[in-house]
Amino acid sequence: MASLWQSLFANLALVAILVVLWDFISEWTGRLSVRLQPLLLGLIMGGGAIVSMATAQPLFPGFVIDLRAPLVAAAAFFGGLPAVAVAGTATLIYRLHLGGAGVPAGVLDLLIACLVGLAGFWWTRSRPKTTSLILIFALVVAFSRLLAYVAVPADMRMALLASTGFPLVALTFVSTVLMTVVLQWQARRRDLLTSNLIYRAMVRELPDCLNVKDMEGRFVVANPATATLMRADTAEGLIGKSDFDFYPADLAEKFRQDEAAMLKRGKPERVDQETLLPNGTTGWLSTLKVPLRNEQGRVVGIITYNRDITEMKRAAQVKAEFIATVSHELRTPLTSIRGSLGLVAAGMAGELPAKAARLVEIAHDNSERLVLLINDILDMEKIESGKMQFDLRPTPLRDLIEGAISASANYLPERQIQTVLIDDAPRAQANIDPNRLHQVLANLLSNAIKFSAVGATVTVKIGRREGGRLRLSVIDTGPGIEDAFRERIFGKFEQADASDTREKGGTGLGLSIAKAIVEKLDGTIGFDTQLDAGTAFYVDLAEFVAPSRDLELQQETGDLRPRILHVEDDESVLHIMSVGLGADVSIASARSLTEARQILAHSQFDVVILDVALPDGSGLDLLPDLPEQTAVIVFSAAEISRDVHARVRATVTKTRSSELDVARLVKSFLPASALSPGA
Repeated sequence: MASLWQSLFANLALVAILVVLWDFISEWTGRLSVRLQPLLLGLIMGGGAIVSMATAQPLFPGFVIDLRAPLVAAAAFFGGLPAVAVAGTATLIYRLHLGGAGVPAGVLDLLIACLVGLAGFWWTRSRPKTTSLILIFALVVAFSRLLAYVAVPADMRMALLASTGFPLVALTFVSTVLMTVVLQWQARRRDLLTSNLIYRAMVRELPDCLNVKDMEGRFVVANPATATLMRADTAEGLIGKSDFDFYPADLAEKFRQDEAAMLKRGKPERVDQETLLPNGTTGWLSTLKVPLRNEQGRVVGIITYNRDITEMKRAAQVKAEFIATVSHELRTPLTSIRGSLGLVAAGMAGELPAKAARLVEIAHDNSERLVLLINDILDMEKIESGKMQFDLRPTPLRDLIEGAISASANYLPERQIQTVLIDDAPRAQANIDPNRLHQVLANLLSNAIKFSAVGATVTVKIGRREGGRLRLSVIDTGPGIEDAFRERIFGKFEQADASDTREKGGTGLGLSIAKAIVEKLDGTIGFDTQLDAGTAFYVDLAEFVAPSRDLELQQETGDLRPRILHVEDDESVLHIMSVGLGADVSIASARSLTEARQILAHSQFDVVILDVALPDGSGLDLLPDLPEQTAVIVFSAAEISRDVHARVRATVTKTRSSELDVARLVKSFLPASALSPGA
């Protein structure tokens, strides 16, 4: 038994030598073709199996106990059929050459090893060779060797199995694990080396700049294109230096601020940067900055990609100037043509024959379309060049929306579309440019009318949302928006049906212009849609709350009367309460939580009267914003929970008490010296 262990350990040492040999020549084999690599693997593993058999000690007459099976199985596992054909054939020939009573068992052992190795190869073709799979493979190779004992003569089988079975299985398992782990590691290293070579070639040949900087802005890695842009002799000459070594201080500082802003956000950022080109002229770079993270997820550097877009910028500017010039030159004569056709169509030049009148009407309609197209193009050019002017001022939204609805009444009158306004935010105001928002609403309304069925209804809604936002919605009952078009609906010249035979007209610029205008108004635009049910386009804007005139007068005149804030959305309640309190107090009123918070941010009050049910939430949400010394009275139709009673001086239910009762209660909280006699 000791001699057997020694023989197998000697075989195991041979396996280790083969692994080292394969590792030594693996870099050279990587240069061979894909067809030659498995053949070379099979040749080396087959040679190792032959040496294993040749060096095994003849412990049993006619039988060779060695570790040929792991070598043949490993050749099949990593090289597939070509490798196992070479290794298996060479090993089989040598085993037949040795002869003896153990030939049938030896041949069966080799065939089983070949089959197990090929099965493992096919099983792992579509999945990685993980450690658990390698261990399972080694176990199968080891225990499958016991099957070869069925070919041993019956009178020797059990004795041979008892004396050789355990050492053979144990060392076969160890050698298989050793060989497959090392071969897999070599394969991964070779793949990684190949990938690195490919990536290095990509980065080296990339005409755009690619580099990595540390957290202080010093170059760690850079490609030759970066060196060319920075006017450095080589990419290696950039390492350890920063933008301050190559650019004027003000420009380098701007680049550094962009990097710092990206690092602070911790997210990729794309910007267009003005730069100094190698020839000394000013140019533009399209820059993508990405945080570089280590394995723990901590940001350790900056990956920067730059593309020179100077020519693209110049071409875009030339194109924009050309379009603007042509559009301006077209608009003047076209306006005259449109006006003249309108006068002729209206009969100002005398009555026309029916056929001529129809031709003039067609010409007038198409001149209107051309004017709209030119206006859209000019607006888009102004937006892109930053030349569109915005006159922001507080504007009541209802009047603006009613004006837009009236203006759209003459659009496609033959469709007989009815437009309905629902105002769920009375007296809502926003700090906007009314003309520009009117332009947005006109576009949304024309689209809604255009895509609605004949005789349908378009609904326009104004509503309040959380966070002091207002939502304007234009809702139609049309066909909805197809899934494929939703992602690009706000793009330029985008139309759901862009074919020459489309039924709906338009340039595809309206929604793109609307989005740009809304964003300039510090708002957002979006839509909700359902096929065959309709679409709701919405514009969200910040609500503007004007300061209370009472507060302004009080600050201007030094008014020392007690201050009351009444938070209530019912105008009649506000009026009666004001009358009941009289002139001895200074009253400010707020009709929503948003308005109340804006007033409280600038003023303090002696008493605050709260309604619970407000358009944008509960009046009780204001309690944390009120100083401890402020008396709070809840005057509401809704009951309040007991847990807020400690902060509230009194609660009055509207269904049980009147506004005058509350007025008397308020006065009881005020010092007598602050009230007129008899009050």
